[in-house]
Amino acid sequence: MTAPSRSEQKEATRARVLGAAERLFGARGYASTTVRDIAADAGVSVGTVMAVGDKAAILVELFDRRIAALHSARDTQGAPAAPGRPVDDVLTLFAPFVEVFTADQDLARHYAAALVSGRHRAGVFDELAGVLRREIADVLTRHGFTRPAAERAATAVHLAYLGTLFMGAGSGTDDLGGPVEDLVAAVEFIIENREGNPS
Repeated sequence: MTAPSRSEQKEATRARVLGAAERLFGARGYASTTVRDIAADAGVSVGTVMAVGDKAAILVELFDRRIAALHSARDTQGAPAAPGRPVDDVLTLFAPFVEVFTADQDLARHYAAALVSGRHRAGVFDELAGVLRREIADVLTRHGFTRPAAERAATAVHLAYLGTLFMGAGSGTDDLGGPVEDLVAAVEFIIENREGNPS
């Protein structure tokens, strides 16, 4: 049996650090977890944890991985066979992501704060944004939107979704009813009032 390569060892250590952080953030909360706690739980040095990232960078990566896993699961399931209303089908795309953010409001607030700080780049603004916008545009195209109109609507809907996440995280309450209702209203307005909408 061959010894793991240096890159395999590095990835295994990274996975241990991320796993420890995820456990501790869930059990103790983000603010109560220190880098030293993460290092001790992962069985590595503080320097090794910092090589993965500071607490905020680690939190951003954990959220990105959760979101990427949801996209990946959806890729294997494929598109729904019989579409419903365009608005409902688009909102169905968001349901698992909203659940990620509502499952732990404290972590969601710290995640939003990390993103707003500008020091940590997140996939929700880069590659994951592109994937979600494509999924939205695909739904709208199946409903008869022209591809250019579907892509424009997908961009607007995605921005409304991000706004909802930040509004919910910054609300200081665990009740996301208001922001979710706002998202529904925004998606309805965008989809039902776009040029290229077949209805």
